[in-house]
Amino acid sequence: MSEERGKHEVDRPGGLPPGTLLRYADPEYQAPTPQDVRTLKTISGMTGRELCALVGMEDHRTWRRWSQEPDQAGHRQIPYAAWRLLVLELGLVRHRSTGVKASPEDG
Repeated sequence: MSEERGKHEVDRPGGLPPGTLLRYADPEYQAPTPQDVRTLKTISGMTGRELCALVGMEDHRTWRRWSQEPDQAGHRQIPYAAWRLLVLELGLVRHRSTGVKASPEDG
């Protein structure tokens, strides 16, 4: 199941709220929660270290900070740019209309 929003097609993978997969400028965008960050890791089948490397983060502890609840010491909100790059790289959203693809494997 998918829906079109602007220039992106949004797939709705199990467990992630659709609003977290939208572009930041979309009025229905919602910032991902730590639970959404953990769900993304589960969906991907990758480790936190691998996911950090995917977005150019050298310190793998960053993933732990993003996935901790806000009341825990060290918690950090995942930046939109990192989240968006992850969902693009993992194929959860695809750029449409302009012919730009999320990755070479997309054909």
